[in-house]
Amino acid sequence: MARFFVSKKDLRGKTGRVSGEELEHMRRVLRLRPGDQVTLFDDQGWEHEGVIRVYTDEFGEVEILSSVRPERESPLEITLAQALGKGEKMDWVVEKATELGVRRIVPFFSSRTVPRLDRERLERRKSRWEKIALAAVKQSGRGRIPEILPAGDFTDLIGRPWECQLKLFFWEGESGQKLAQIRRERDRLDSILLVIGPEGGFSPAEATEAKRCGFQPVSLGKRILRTETAALAALSIVQCLWGDIG
Repeated sequence: MARFFVSKKDLRGKTGRVSGEELEHMRRVLRLRPGDQVTLFDDQGWEHEGVIRVYTDEFGEVEILSSVRPERESPLEITLAQALGKGEKMDWVVEKATELGVRRIVPFFSSRTVPRLDRERLERRKSRWEKIALAAVKQSGRGRIPEILPAGDFTDLIGRPWECQLKLFFWEGESGQKLAQIRRERDRLDSILLVIGPEGGFSPAEATEAKRCGFQPVSLGKRILRTETAALAALSIVQCLWGDIG
């Protein structure tokens, strides 16, 4: 059954209103008609099964037949800080991170980040990433859309007072500490911040500064991974160790 996002304000009693790009997708792309069944999901984690009743120029009205709050969100609140990469790598990271249950995504620039984007291009990219995240939420059956923060610098990222129990940065210069070792020391974890570097990795100075700010360096093994591969590997491992995979 097709899924469409609605904000809580568009739900009134037993009626939901689909508008904007979601309406275009419902009406023009999927060509759904009055009488067709759909699923609406809101920004509070609820799903609403219903039937399309009528279209206007501004919205599609759905009669809600039942509402549930499915438990598809990970008990582990994951924030992924991802260095911006070339081309469409960030698009792929946003999509896969959403499928894997990330709660928020923080794009950032470091000293070895290529390319450097101006404010206007960053705003367009952020809008694109939000659309990709929404599509991934629909596909994966999640009820929560990850928050995508504005891109910032590495220094601002590590200096921010993050409210999480564990802050990790993945660095090829760290040969000893592995996630499995941390798991033995911390049996339970509710929130975590993962920092993934760019294609060229973190500089020694950045690694030193991250440690000074309370970030724990960890390794993903002896092989050098691409930045997008490292993000996928790190997310999968922490979900397996403390989340809801495996």
